[in-house]
Amino acid sequence: MFKITPFILRFICVAIAICPSITCLAEGDEDDSKRFRYVVQYATYLGGEAWDQAREVIPYPDGTVLIGAMSASANMPTTEGVVQPRYAGDDPSLGHGGVIGGDGYLARISADGSKILAATYFGGSKQERGVYGMLLDSQGNIVIGSATRSPDMPTTDGAYQTRYGGPDADMYAAKLSVDLQKILWCTYFGASKNDWPRGGIALDGQDNVVIVGGTNSKDFLTTENAYQRELKGERDAAVVKLSADGSRLIFSTLLGGSSWDGLMGAQFDRSGNVYVAGHTRSSDFPVTPGAPQANLSGKSDCFLAKLSADGSELIYSTYLGGKENEFAEHRPWLGRDGSFLLTGVTGSAGFPATAGAYQKKLQGKTDGFLTKMSPDGRRFAFSTLLGGSGGEFFLTPTPDADGNIFMVGHTTSEGYPITPGALQSQYGGGKRQWDGDGAVAVLSPDGSRLLYSTYLGGSGDDLIRSVAFGPNGEVYLVGSTTSPDFPVTADAVQASLSGNADAFIVKLVSAP
Repeated sequence: MFKITPFILRFICVAIAICPSITCLAEGDEDDSKRFRYVVQYATYLGGEAWDQAREVIPYPDGTVLIGAMSASANMPTTEGVVQPRYAGDDPSLGHGGVIGGDGYLARISADGSKILAATYFGGSKQERGVYGMLLDSQGNIVIGSATRSPDMPTTDGAYQTRYGGPDADMYAAKLSVDLQKILWCTYFGASKNDWPRGGIALDGQDNVVIVGGTNSKDFLTTENAYQRELKGERDAAVVKLSADGSRLIFSTLLGGSSWDGLMGAQFDRSGNVYVAGHTRSSDFPVTPGAPQANLSGKSDCFLAKLSADGSELIYSTYLGGKENEFAEHRPWLGRDGSFLLTGVTGSAGFPATAGAYQKKLQGKTDGFLTKMSPDGRRFAFSTLLGGSGGEFFLTPTPDADGNIFMVGHTTSEGYPITPGALQSQYGGGKRQWDGDGAVAVLSPDGSRLLYSTYLGGSGDDLIRSVAFGPNGEVYLVGSTTSPDFPVTADAVQASLSGNADAFIVKLVSAP
């Protein structure tokens, strides 16, 4: 019987660079290809007349699913009795979509993907960005956070900050009831310029809320014992912790150097320490002794850091990057042992991949990356690239019950590495320069093997923003698409593309 030896395996992988239609097989992938095979149980558009994108997804034990999104469409479906049945934002045709138009949008979808059980807008008269973080508290209430340009957000009595700081943008956080029919609390957090959250929120064991991002406000409020009280650069990262009822500021600290810094996500450990990740252009970003990368290597590097539970101490901090640009992406993941996973994008030929990594060298103009920080913050447990001849970026690293790491994102590579049994083996991206397909990848717990990889998309531009697991291992994917032929299923909530871009929800189950 013919046997694939390591030498032949390397030959096959080299051939990929010459003939992108060949699929690269990893050692041990015969078992992997049987285990990681999926079929679509349902797939649906969800959108209106303008532009819509889903960013967050939470599956419930009964098979229903909650999505958090942004909508610039005035005709999104809503249900009776919800907190905001009508679109309130400004007209998206009045200006740039990054500044004009948009409300938050939340919807709960039935277990078979055919019905909207509850749906609401959430926002004021200007713009709310996509839901940059959505979690359930210990009672099942829905906690969200994002950016707002609206001076009339529905803040509540007793909230920490009821008035807009503006004029450019404020952070906001809010808690809604399970049925989306009551605002339990809503607060701004912002000062005189641009205060912009990104990349997710986090809840500690008492349901206190951390929201992270960046600010260029010199009067951004920090607390007395904060690690960094004053703005150092043109923009600093910011970490804000609010009480579980939104009424009290527990701590607020800046984190940055003399240039530009921002955060893309946070996590709590069981002791309340806060782990954050982002990117920086500051050559004097604070790093700690023993950091695996002590210096800025390129134009923009990522960073990973751990702050004490009261926000007063930087326990560890390191750069991560090569000679060009690295950018962190949405929602890092924290293990019970304190290991920290970050995904993003790199354009550096010298990105610090580790020995044994699945992919050590840059393949395209940009590649995605996955890096795992050791619990003590002194080494990269592994760091690998993943990409093809075009460009990739990845978000939301999410280990399954066996520690295999799922991540999702976007690719413009016809030669992106696809595994046997992929849901979609052929690239379908659009004709515009930045059009591409959604991408799903699963790497082994040590980052050495690509266990599963697939395209997902149609003939336009498709982006997967988030992934989550159902109680029986189902895989939920959400994002946005401009593809009129996105592979939706029969009896979907919405069978056809409605606007310039629509949100989508896909549920995958293991193939029989």
